[in-house]
Amino acid sequence: MKEIRSYSKLINELININVDYKVAIIGYVVYFNKVYPLLAFKHVSKMNKKTVVITASQHGDEPYSAHTLLKWIQQPILIPEFNYFICPVINPFGYNHNCRDNGNRQDTNNAANFIKNSKVKELAILYDNIPSNINLILDVHGDSGKRYVYMYEHKATTLPSIAQKTLLENDKHIPYLKQKTIYGCKLVNGVLEPPKCDIGLEGAIEKLSVDYTITLELPGIYDGQQRIDGGINIINSLLYNFKELL
Repeated sequence: MKEIRSYSKLINELININVDYKVAIIGYVVYFNKVYPLLAFKHVSKMNKKTVVITASQHGDEPYSAHTLLKWIQQPILIPEFNYFICPVINPFGYNHNCRDNGNRQDTNNAANFIKNSKVKELAILYDNIPSNINLILDVHGDSGKRYVYMYEHKATTLPSIAQKTLLENDKHIPYLKQKTIYGCKLVNGVLEPPKCDIGLEGAIEKLSVDYTITLELPGIYDGQQRIDGGINIINSLLYNFKELL
């Protein structure tokens, strides 16, 4: 399969950028005799009581999710009172070849495969390294056919929607999808609400008693730099809105 973009170049950039996080290789996957390291950025303090997990590029044909997160982590740590575990590229083979699945034609965004010793190598690595107590997970994706941003949000019914508030706050920067339904599911202020309409990775992690599991779907049909800037603003707003609840 032809390589469309260079994951090696991205890795070098990730390792060498000046960030406030600690960078670690959490594992390796091998496809067709090529080795792909998986990186994580961490900020951990025993004083911090809340943990945020942010992931991106589960689907390799959504590269702007990784590019947005790459720019986001170059900021100073937004809320240092949180612990962070950030994995900017879960599917490096897909990123390299601009394909949705990994080198074994497996979808890395499948809740059923997020288990110990998973046959999906990337998810086995993530499972072994992800923090045990998570309060918020944000999974950054992209929808290639959309011009507007939207989110999935899984939460307890007693908790307010921080996804809706975030999209409303950023509508002038990057407009949210104002349809009433999407993919057969109800959409409220750009957010898919329960019943759960998604079997992605966040559905599995939600079983770990996470307060909020949110998927950010960046629009594929949008100006590249404006999409990155808008995505950064949304991530920042989401974290601030989560902090306000504490």
